[in-house]
Amino acid sequence: MGKETKHEIVTAKRTAPKLVTKGDSNVTIHPADEDQIQRLYGMKTREAADLLLNLALNAFGQKAMEYIDLMPAMAVELEPRDAVEAMLVTQMTATHFALCSMSQKGLHAACPDVREGYERSMTRLSRTFLAQMDGLKKYRAKAQQTVRVERVTVNEGGQAIVGSVSHEGGGHGKK
Repeated sequence: MGKETKHEIVTAKRTAPKLVTKGDSNVTIHPADEDQIQRLYGMKTREAADLLLNLALNAFGQKAMEYIDLMPAMAVELEPRDAVEAMLVTQMTATHFALCSMSQKGLHAACPDVREGYERSMTRLSRTFLAQMDGLKKYRAKAQQTVRVERVTVNEGGQAIVGSVSHEGGGHGKK
């Protein structure tokens, strides 16, 4: 990885590695360089990024080989900045894929009970997806937290300050 800093890895242009399918369930990952997958996921270690991509590809199962490019493509689109975001992006993509698969199966279900089962699964998956999106949004906003005071009570003889308060040290003992 040379002398790149974490910031350079995360902000570098993200591209998806080339994925080559062989047979019904074999995928070979061909990264453009040794750090491509690490940059893709914004992760500190190459090993964790490689394992996450392998887990992500396995989430689609054997019959979904034609959709394998979706996982790395969504990492390019959503630009995870660290391991937590990379895992959330992977989970969101797998959940969305499952939701779409259930939808397709539900459309072709002949029995109303089976169709209703697919609809329940779709409802659960859509709720899960929304929760994952909310989790990613909250995680990304963690550094931007603010505290807002809704109500202040000042009793007789008390004082209140409205506005910013800062304290500069070293003022004790000055005359």
